[in-house]
Amino acid sequence: MKITPLEGPIGAEVDLDLAGPWADSPADVEELRQAFRNYHLLLFRDPTLAPEDQIRLVEALELVPDEWTNGDKYGFLSNQLAIAPNDGQHNAYLYHSDLMWKDQPINSISLYAMVVPNEPAPTVFASGVGAATNLPAELLQRIEGVKGLFLIDFTGGDKRYSEETASAEAPRATQSVLYDDPISRRTSLVVDSLFFDKFVGWDRDESEALRGELHAHLYSPANLYRHDWREGDLVIWNNVALQHARPELPSTGERTHRRVSGTYKVGTTAWDASFRD
Repeated sequence: MKITPLEGPIGAEVDLDLAGPWADSPADVEELRQAFRNYHLLLFRDPTLAPEDQIRLVEALELVPDEWTNGDKYGFLSNQLAIAPNDGQHNAYLYHSDLMWKDQPINSISLYAMVVPNEPAPTVFASGVGAATNLPAELLQRIEGVKGLFLIDFTGGDKRYSEETASAEAPRATQSVLYDDPISRRTSLVVDSLFFDKFVGWDRDESEALRGELHAHLYSPANLYRHDWREGDLVIWNNVALQHARPELPSTGERTHRRVSGTYKVGTTAWDASFRD
């Protein structure tokens, strides 16, 4: 196994045959776990990756694969595949971490590029851990112990959700905006562009002003990694340590990924140790 950091603040490329016997080697498994903890995003290049090997990677990281509505541990995201929940969608997605509007967000997401269009259709990642680490002391102090309201109304991903416009049934949750991530054992700034509505108990104008200040650090070019997909790319990332976004897709050309996501279960995984102990 060879692990090579990517250019910029996020990620590493791993040279490993995911169909091979690596999962039977405690040393290899631990090396992968440490790489995931340290880099937050791992890139593998495998043009023939089978679904079971993508699932095995998530399980080896001691995360429980989330089930799709049909009971499978994997599903598809696609703008042209009829069985995909986003079939026909070409819209942009603002920066976000999946399911931050639930009490338990997803801890990891893996996407395997099965078909990519000829024109660029990247995913862009922003490091919440990097932002939290590099925030000025004054900003950090202002949000220490503060909670945010996150919500979704299932109306697409290119417009921010807001309590003022969301339906009464829109799912929502409050989270510490400085979120203690059990996998990286780091604190992540999770104030995103899509699901975050406001700081709980704050005046709307004051909340908006601070949100803008935090986003200037989160989405600074020095805090981003852009992944231009090639067929056969598998990217797995820490959904809490990182946020992800995409520009509007090309008007023509298929973009299909196989997705396996994994959730941390307290008391059952290798990630239980608290960095604040």
